[in-house]
Amino acid sequence: MTGIRLRHLAFTGPSVEPAELIFDDGLNIIYGASNTGKSLASKAILFTIGASTKLPEIQEIAVYDGVWLGVTLAGQGDFTLYRAKRGGPLTLYKGLCKAAPSGVGEVLRQAHDKKRIDTISYRILDAIGLANKQVVRDGNGKKESLSIRLLSKYAVVGEQDIMSESSPVYLSGSPPERTFELNLFKLLLTGKDDSAVVTVQKETERKVAKAAKIELVDELLAQLDVELGKEPPSETESRGQLERLEQNADGLQSSLQSAQSQLDGLVIERRTKIHQERTLQERRGELELTLQRFAKLRAVYSSDLDRLHSIEEGGYVLAAIAGRDCMVCGASPDAQKHSPAADEVSMAQMAAAAEARKIEREQLELVQVVLSLEAESVILTKTIDELTKQASELDSAIQDLRPREASLRESYELYNSKRSNILKILDLYQRREKLTTRRAEIGAISTKRESDPAPVGPDSTTMFDFGETVKAVLKAWKFPDADRVQFDGRAYDISVAGKSRAANGKGVRAILHAAFNVAVVVHCIENNLPHLGFLVLDTPLLTYREPLNSRHGDLAEDEAELKGTLLAEHFYRHLASLKDHLQVIVIENSDPPTAISGLARIETFTGGQGDVRAGLLARPV
Repeated sequence: MTGIRLRHLAFTGPSVEPAELIFDDGLNIIYGASNTGKSLASKAILFTIGASTKLPEIQEIAVYDGVWLGVTLAGQGDFTLYRAKRGGPLTLYKGLCKAAPSGVGEVLRQAHDKKRIDTISYRILDAIGLANKQVVRDGNGKKESLSIRLLSKYAVVGEQDIMSESSPVYLSGSPPERTFELNLFKLLLTGKDDSAVVTVQKETERKVAKAAKIELVDELLAQLDVELGKEPPSETESRGQLERLEQNADGLQSSLQSAQSQLDGLVIERRTKIHQERTLQERRGELELTLQRFAKLRAVYSSDLDRLHSIEEGGYVLAAIAGRDCMVCGASPDAQKHSPAADEVSMAQMAAAAEARKIEREQLELVQVVLSLEAESVILTKTIDELTKQASELDSAIQDLRPREASLRESYELYNSKRSNILKILDLYQRREKLTTRRAEIGAISTKRESDPAPVGPDSTTMFDFGETVKAVLKAWKFPDADRVQFDGRAYDISVAGKSRAANGKGVRAILHAAFNVAVVVHCIENNLPHLGFLVLDTPLLTYREPLNSRHGDLAEDEAELKGTLLAEHFYRHLASLKDHLQVIVIENSDPPTAISGLARIETFTGGQGDVRAGLLARPV
């Protein structure tokens, strides 16, 4: 299977039974009374593939709120397209359904956009191999991206189009669209698009563009003249000024750099001296604090020594009077009470003496440390004084050097300013010269087309092959004079025995238009080219109408002649034979021949008569 196959079309609403049509592969026939919704089916198909933006506004459709179109995409499987009756985006669901499934569908935009892939147009064209195709719109090579809306009239042929006197190729009926329509026809018959065509502007557009470019360049030149001033120095004078300025300023930058470097060196040295001075001052402060603490320690040592010496002397006295008569009362030792023990007094005296010797040694060590710290303090003081003096001398040197550095800097800034101004003037002259050259180049550009316009439509070989396919289709339908059928390469329409399609009655025009559309698909099938895979023909057998019951009036002579043949039967048989390659849906008012009843799925709309289905929707429309 190639292309697309339609599986079902269903209208649903909240308070009404679904109205649906089922489609088979191959031939499908929908026939019956007028105003029963047959043409609504074709319009609903266009609506749900994004080729139209709205449904007909009829009374019976009011109870429905959405349309479901089941499709099979070649190589991708079954899907269902849903679109709300009011229009807008579509939703694509996996599988065939007639109500919203539990899964989330993919939302697709209705409007075609060549830069997006989330559109219904892209999804359908991608499935048939025609996505991203470009079609030239005019003789200058302007291109338009192919969309499902542009392609849809080759798949769904409405009642008014099928009987139209206009060429089946000229789908819009608008002369300005003919180049595009012929190139679209070429794309279908060859499979080759116009991506490689180079777009060339129209002569009037090129003239306008040239004038606009010259005007823009003139505006830029005028702006440069304003920037140069009323009486600017010439380019030669400016170059001379720049040369003289460079000569006079020779060595200025190096002198400034030398002065700046010298000044920076002095500042760094001064900063270093100040830092050293602060570090030494912090050390001297620590020494002074330590000496104060050591002075307090010396006082403690002196106090302790005095106390120990007193203990030592008292012990000596006590030891000396032990065992003697009391010096106060003269009592003998035996009569004395609480007499100190001689050995205890002696031990206390010895301990005091030992402690005194220890403190004297520590006192001596303290004196030595204090002397060392005082000596360090004296050296620090001298060093700090020297650093202060050096920092002051460096400060004076810095102050003496600053005026020279400032003068050199001012001179350099003045030089730089003058040099910048001169360079700006020279740049303006260079830009002006480039713009003047560019203006001359634009003025020399020819606005006449230098190359031949791109060919429009299929080439003669393709047209001949297609004409043979049209002839073969009409032969299969047993159309009278089918051997004398041609496809006119100038009118892009079918002629039979030299008589153009437009010169026939409505019914003959309709069958020949149908032959054209079938031949396009057959040509694609035979040449292995992409095609949509389905074809909807609305009233192709108009010739077989009953004049009394038809709004199209009496049969013309050629219609009456054609009605007397078995063309309808052969028409349906041939379409049924294409089952493996093409799905055909024929919408008709007349009954299909009894002989083909087993070759097609037939849906009959009675308009309310009998027990058979009245119409597409709940009531006949």
